[in-house]
Amino acid sequence: MDNHSQNRSLCSGTFPKDTKKAGRLLLRTITILLVIFFLASLTACKKKQREAEEKKPVLVEVIPVRQGEIARIIQFTGSIDADAQVQIFPKITATINMMRVDLGDNVKKGEVIALLDAQELSAQLSQAEAALEVMRANWAQMEKGARPEEIAQAEDLVKKATASLKEAESNYNRLKDIYNKGTISEKEFESTEMAYTVARADLNSARERLKMLRAGATQEDREALKAQIRQAKATVDLAKIRLSYARITAPFDGIISERFFEPGDLATPARPLFTVVRMDSVRLIISFQGDLIQYITAGTPARIHVDAYSGEEFSGIIDKVSPTLNPETRMFTAEIRIENTSHRLRPGMFATVTFSIDSHPDALLVPKETVLYRQEDTSGAGSGNSEASQHNYLFVIEDETARRREVGLGHESGGIVEITHGVSPGELVVTRGLHQIKDGDKVKIVTN
Repeated sequence: MDNHSQNRSLCSGTFPKDTKKAGRLLLRTITILLVIFFLASLTACKKKQREAEEKKPVLVEVIPVRQGEIARIIQFTGSIDADAQVQIFPKITATINMMRVDLGDNVKKGEVIALLDAQELSAQLSQAEAALEVMRANWAQMEKGARPEEIAQAEDLVKKATASLKEAESNYNRLKDIYNKGTISEKEFESTEMAYTVARADLNSARERLKMLRAGATQEDREALKAQIRQAKATVDLAKIRLSYARITAPFDGIISERFFEPGDLATPARPLFTVVRMDSVRLIISFQGDLIQYITAGTPARIHVDAYSGEEFSGIIDKVSPTLNPETRMFTAEIRIENTSHRLRPGMFATVTFSIDSHPDALLVPKETVLYRQEDTSGAGSGNSEASQHNYLFVIEDETARRREVGLGHESGGIVEITHGVSPGELVVTRGLHQIKDGDKVKIVTN
């Protein structure tokens, strides 16, 4: 292009095409450089800010490791049972005259709670007592001996028997001579001979009776009468026992939990009249595994919670422990006794029992929330088995620096955990800020 053409282009406000292209390229380059500069500045600011934040200590709360007692906590469930529960059966069949107690009534041992009809039993007792009185009167007569009138009567009887014997003997001798001569029949002679024999026996009997009256009763007679008296007395005692069956009494202090009959019903030994429960103390039976037998022994205290009294705790004590395993469950059983004078605990209530066993008196203790854990893969290379082990750790403050310590755990109770190794008494462990720190971080301890 000649100079004339160029001057014309300038005057008209236009530029050559290559000049416009160069300008756009320059503008783009400047824009890119500005963006790069801005991003570099922003990155540098963030880096400085992060470095400043990293240097700023993390705020944490701490608590010292303390020494104290802790025990292993174990729990069981079961239901409350009455200390004793019996059904009261009548021992005789009789009409019920009176029911003196009702459902829920308190009764005392020996208290009459029902009366049965006893007319027939009373009559039997009177009859037995009368028989006993007769035997005792006979004994009194034997002890006193024969009266003079009885001896005189016996002597007179001997005299009469002697006279009768003489007359019978005379007839016998007379008829014997006649019989020998064949004058009378054999039947007539035998009749006379029989009369003579009877007369002689009567005289012997009269003499023996007189002798006994004069000498008194023999030892054999005395023993026989004593035996009869004992038998009569036993009959009286039996009648009294049967009469007592008409009075139904409470076997122990307790509460009537069931009543099955009304007055006028017929009571029979096959059906109970009442159910009585003893509730001044209640019991709870648990089953436990054999490895706990060294801890669950008679006298071990227990804490009981029931759903009906949420948040309230009752005290109990192990009363009995089975000496052998149940062959079906392979478990031991223990009976826990709980005082219940207020009768608030009722049979059938569901309960949870807690024991504190295997106490460690000088354990190192920290709050449970201070302990963290991590999983570590322990599977063997190429074995194909995936296994993981848990490592427990916490953070201890040393010179305002957080240090991670792996620890061993023991018993746990009420949000407190025992540390078996890894810390010492008095060391400060982090309770808050655990998840904002790592090993080696600077910290600042704050208090509430």
